[in-house]
Amino acid sequence: MKDKITAALVCLCLCLGMAACGGAEEEKPVSNVENAALVSNGTLEDGSTALAVGKTKVSYQEYKIYYYFMKSQYENVLTSDVWKYSGMKQGKKSIGEEAIEDVLRLIIQVKVIVKRAEKQGVTLAPDEKEAADYQAKKFYEKLPDSVKKENSMNVATLSSILEENRLAEKMYHIVIGKVDTGVTAEQGKAARVQLIYLKAETAAREQVKQKAQQLYQQVKASGSNFYRLARENTQAESIEYLIGGADKRKNLANAVLRLKAYEVSPVVEEQEGYYIAYCVNSSNTQINNEYKNQVVEERQTLAFQNAYKSWSEEYEVKVSKSLLVK
Repeated sequence: MKDKITAALVCLCLCLGMAACGGAEEEKPVSNVENAALVSNGTLEDGSTALAVGKTKVSYQEYKIYYYFMKSQYENVLTSDVWKYSGMKQGKKSIGEEAIEDVLRLIIQVKVIVKRAEKQGVTLAPDEKEAADYQAKKFYEKLPDSVKKENSMNVATLSSILEENRLAEKMYHIVIGKVDTGVTAEQGKAARVQLIYLKAETAAREQVKQKAQQLYQQVKASGSNFYRLARENTQAESIEYLIGGADKRKNLANAVLRLKAYEVSPVVEEQEGYYIAYCVNSSNTQINNEYKNQVVEERQTLAFQNAYKSWSEEYEVKVSKSLLVK
């Protein structure tokens, strides 16, 4: 039950990419912005206003419940000491400090989406509200008393949180329901590849190109393990991708779609840098269908991110300094 609730609470943040929530008090110098309510910057109690999105106040009690959900998903697989860890770089935030910011982003995003739903007249149907309230009640009944007390939990606040998250999810589906899901056969042709990506700044572009050529020659001459070489050199977030006809990187897409399984492409130049691709699986029906689904999901995610960005600009956000000073 807890895992399902946690997943529901964080799904929109994952979609939105955990956009930054700003400092202790972020003021947007834009006209027609709903000013934020005052927040408490001293010692926080359950009834204190921990953050505000426009005129919508979020109590410290509600914040603590959100934080519990975020924290518990990590402590299910790691010890409680995880919150003390930080990177080796001096001044880097601890995981606990980053978690606080993630919780704030999540709450802000949910509140913005809910406020937009109110503007558009979108509400939960009676059965949707009933399902959220039932889930909250069952979840609460299974919690140890110590957890309820420590996190100031009650059924009413849990129900409110789950109702708002369901409404935010409903808004998400309304937005993505308007997205074009058509993918032509040409756009949907794809291959599964491993990539080496080297970012190229304008001033050092030639040097980056030379490094890419050296890596290509290393692969061709010695048959080096491409995955290992990619892991050691790529500047992309991942190594394996589906690349196909709908990709905006046309040079890369064309090079990938010419590859047979286990072949390596020459160095491919795009505006942002240089790529070398190793074909894991060339185009087939299964990969093409998977890629078409990926294309549609990317369109939907982008549509919702753009919608959220527009909505969020309508509200000033304030966060209690007491939450950020640890």
